[in-house]
Amino acid sequence: MLMAIWEWLRGYRKWTATEARVEFLKEEHLYHDKEGKDLHYSYVTGRRLVWTDAAGQPHSAPLTQLDDKPPYLLAEGEAETIRYNPANPDQFYCRKLSALRVRHIFSVAFTILAVAAFVVGEDWVRKMLGCSR
Repeated sequence: MLMAIWEWLRGYRKWTATEARVEFLKEEHLYHDKEGKDLHYSYVTGRRLVWTDAAGQPHSAPLTQLDDKPPYLLAEGEAETIRYNPANPDQFYCRKLSALRVRHIFSVAFTILAVAAFVVGEDWVRKMLGCSR
């Protein structure tokens, strides 16, 4: 429910819905010595979301996640429904990734509140939250 309200407030409902795929990136970089001999390969890995807009143009964005533990992990080849901004198709919204961020924000806020209750005292926190015994 909270996510639906957030999406409505931000206007994501008006954005175009499409399917995006998770792709695994692997870039090779070959390093040479001064004489030009091959030294070693270096690999850069990561994941990205790839989608096509209504005009048929491909778009992609790096996939960064706060939590790499199942069930939150988006696997390679997995399809995920996203919404992209029709005025700027590189700008996208993914509910699954946003839920991770919201969960992280709430866990940090709860931790701060718990520490405040311990340090300042339970009565002060109850008073600030408007709770009564």
